[in-house]
Amino acid sequence: MKTILKVALACAVSVAALFTTAAVAADKFVVGYANMADTDVFVMARKNAFIEAAKADPDVEINFTDANNDASKQLDQIDNLIAQKVNAIVVVPVDYEGIVPGVEKANKAGIPIIALGIQSAGGKYTFVGSKNIDAGVMQGEFMKANLPKDAKILYLQGTPGLYHSQERLKGFQDALQRPDVTTLATLTGNYDRAEGMKVTEDWIQSFPQFDAIIAANDQMALGALQALQAADRLKGVMISGVDGTPDAVNAIKAGEMSQSVFQNAAGQAKAAFEVVEMIKKGEPAPAEKLVPFESITKDNVDKYMKK
Repeated sequence: MKTILKVALACAVSVAALFTTAAVAADKFVVGYANMADTDVFVMARKNAFIEAAKADPDVEINFTDANNDASKQLDQIDNLIAQKVNAIVVVPVDYEGIVPGVEKANKAGIPIIALGIQSAGGKYTFVGSKNIDAGVMQGEFMKANLPKDAKILYLQGTPGLYHSQERLKGFQDALQRPDVTTLATLTGNYDRAEGMKVTEDWIQSFPQFDAIIAANDQMALGALQALQAADRLKGVMISGVDGTPDAVNAIKAGEMSQSVFQNAAGQAKAAFEVVEMIKKGEPAPAEKLVPFESITKDNVDKYMKK
């Protein structure tokens, strides 16, 4: 009889514990974080910074997904987050146009959306990040001021068709505005260091002289740097990238790159989590929360060096 009572008591305790756990989980404010690609250096830096920011509120739980640069996969992941009935979704869109159905489905389900780093072409959401066209403008302004007369340049474009690739190129072209500057070629390196290196190797064979390579991100710029170093063609060639990654900052300090446009991963992550907290408190979320780009050159590079 005592044994039966002990078993019954143990079961009761287990059930009580189960309900307690469920109650704690129910008390959590659950955020779905749909990442563009965990393989991207800057994107991962921002994700890690978001994780750090979220530590300030133990009542927030984050469910992560990784689309690996696949827009269709990202839409499926957002569908799953909606089915889980998360309280909010932070999405780093693979594509400006492609993310729209996911944003609209979340709108219909009453789940607030924060588009981090890249905007959506439709639906209702809060944009947190930096305007990509501004990065291109900063690159164009720098080159306009520093290129020699009758300069010849090359442009490493981001993944074709993606909104941020188009915006960075447009901003650069709009700001350069120098009729004496000739663009020899514009080719994609798909935001990848190895591809940026391969394209630059081909350019080195095709063009006996050029004065600058402008890249839509630091990974491609660093690939171009490697190719130029290997061919002993770095002297006299300016290189510009976007993101302000540690490798790019170190290259500027060493005199190997001329510029990077700093995209503040930690600042964007912190701003996104501030919007999450507003939603959690029932406050209206803003239409956008901007974190400006910053141009890094030899004149201010020390400010961006990792301590």
